[in-house]
Formats: sequence, C-alpha cells, structure tokens
Amino acid sequence: MDASLRNRPALEARIEKLRDQLVARFHTIVNLAVVSGKDRNTTAIAQYHLQTETAALITTAENAQSLIRQLQEMWLFGQLDTLGDTKAREQSDEDARSIALLLKQLAESQQPVASDASPGQAPQPAIVNGG
Repeated sequence: MDASLRNRPALEARIEKLRDQLVARFHTIVNLAVVSGKDRNTTAIAQYHLQTETAALITTAENAQSLIRQLQEMWLFGQLDTLGDTKAREQSDEDARSIALLLKQLAESQQPVASDASPGQAPQPAIVNGG
C-alpha cells in the first residue's frame, strides 16, 4: 500500500494535487479549443496539443480513480484507522461506559428501602451524605 495514504495530511495533499491537475488540464483544453490561426500548420499543432492534454486529463482521472479504489479497500478492511477515527471512538466508548457505571451506582444508591415504605406511600429518596 502506498505510504502516502498512511496519514491525513499526505492524503489531503494528494487529493488536492489531483484536483488541481484535473482543473488545470480542463482549462488548457478549453483554451486550446479556440484556434487563433486558420492555416493548416496552426490547426495541426492545436490538434496535437489537444490530444496531448486530453491524454493527460484521462491519466489524471485514472489516478483519481486509483486513489478512490485504494480508499475503498482501506475502508473495507479497516485500515483507515490511521486517520485517528478509532482512537476517538475508543475514547468515546470508554467515556460512555464510565458514565453508565456512575449512573447505575447513583440509581442503586437512591433506591428506597422496601421495609420502610408503606404500600400507599411514595418512596422517599435516601440521604447519602449524612444530611
């Protein structure tokens, strides 16, 4: 696997480079579409330049497709963890577990004692800190 896909800044730089190349090639093709001269040599040179730029545009698009394919494979096989998503998820899961445990302890500590409450009376909250 390409080492440039191992971290986020390199991946973003590669995406931006491909985007800039696609835009530049397209602009060049659009600018070449207007032929200033009408003679045969000028037209032939413009046609050759258009073919060259079109081939370069196609190559850049194929490189973008290759990057997309690599990203899909990384996503499918779980290798996108290098972007830091897993660490954030693990921290979030750990925080959720600790909060759930604290809420469970709080709920258990505030349960009324069954022998003190009469059947028609609402349960009273337990006093925790000797108040």
